Amino acid sequence: MLKQFQIPDGDVIRVDSYSLRKVVKDIFINCGVSEIESEIGSDVLVSTDLRGVDTHGVSNMLRIYVKDYQDGKLNPSSNMKIAKESISTINIDGDNGLGILQGPTAMEYAIKKAKESGVGIVTLYNSGHIGAVGHHARIAADNKMVGICLTAGGTLVLPTFASESRTGTNPISLAAPSNKYPYFLFDAATSSIAGNKVRLVARNGTKLSAGSIGDENGIPIMEPMSVDVSEDFIDIPNLLPLGGNRDQGSHKGYGLSLFVEILCTILSGNVPNMVDPNGNLCHFFAAFNIESFTEYNIFISNMDAMLETLLNTPSTSEADRVIYPGIMEYENEQDRIENGIPLHKEVVEWFSSTSKLMKIDSVKLL
Repeated sequence: MLKQFQIPDGDVIRVDSYSLRKVVKDIFINCGVSEIESEIGSDVLVSTDLRGVDTHGVSNMLRIYVKDYQDGKLNPSSNMKIAKESISTINIDGDNGLGILQGPTAMEYAIKKAKESGVGIVTLYNSGHIGAVGHHARIAADNKMVGICLTAGGTLVLPTFASESRTGTNPISLAAPSNKYPYFLFDAATSSIAGNKVRLVARNGTKLSAGSIGDENGIPIMEPMSVDVSEDFIDIPNLLPLGGNRDQGSHKGYGLSLFVEILCTILSGNVPNMVDPNGNLCHFFAAFNIESFTEYNIFISNMDAMLETLLNTPSTSEADRVIYPGIMEYENEQDRIENGIPLHKEVVEWFSSTSKLMKIDSVKLL
């Protein structure tokens, strides 16, 4: 993660990951979520933090989920309902439940379909925020499959040449298993930066890179910018598509965001938030059964050959090595399991005050 998104040294507090899992679970239970789903939600968030994807872990998202439950925006006892099904596909109504609690189940449905027919595709609509999409794609890889997860919703991002935002950050993820090396795990927004990185910069007191956001007229700001968000870290300025401006390929990021919107929203029988601002989020899950295409051992051997070639590629003077998507997340996980998860002191203070209000244990500091 770039320097501006990292917690300043003086503001870092490390917390025990096992303690954090319990506290997050207790917070969900306090919001009216069942024990089983609370454990799922805790696993999604803390696993995301362990991999170093701080944008979508407990720091930014948990407080928003709590507020949405308390304000009645989310259904804590949602019941996922199958709206349409075929031999290899399912379309699910999420009953206004939180996406991070529903995503693992939706991917399990896709895996089951893929075992039966080679490919399983699930769309999930009327749902809430799904967290880091890579977490759900990884579930398929753990089951010897290639997994894809996409999500669409919101209107944070400016289309190329637009003066008003229209699409969400609409991230894309793909996970693929390997043998000798950490799994390939790509997870990235189709916007210039993930919306939560704005929150990290605001909390850290640093600046966004040029080409991250647009001004009030939609013009790309091509210089570093300080940002300010509301006290609860909810407000986000207009983001630019991946690429920043047209010269750097923002039309590609814009096109990819619509690619995600079609597969998640329109394919599930819904309209994007640019058409209906009151609509909920929509998600897409796919599992590809490797054995339906080639031998699994051949696949992971070929994956290893590709990953090893990348790791052995000479680097420029700007970096110590060439990496691939997934290896840094693996290394972060090994470090953070042993040495704790780094949280900003402001986040630890939020946990302390929230735990006191809910009369539950707070996180264990290291």
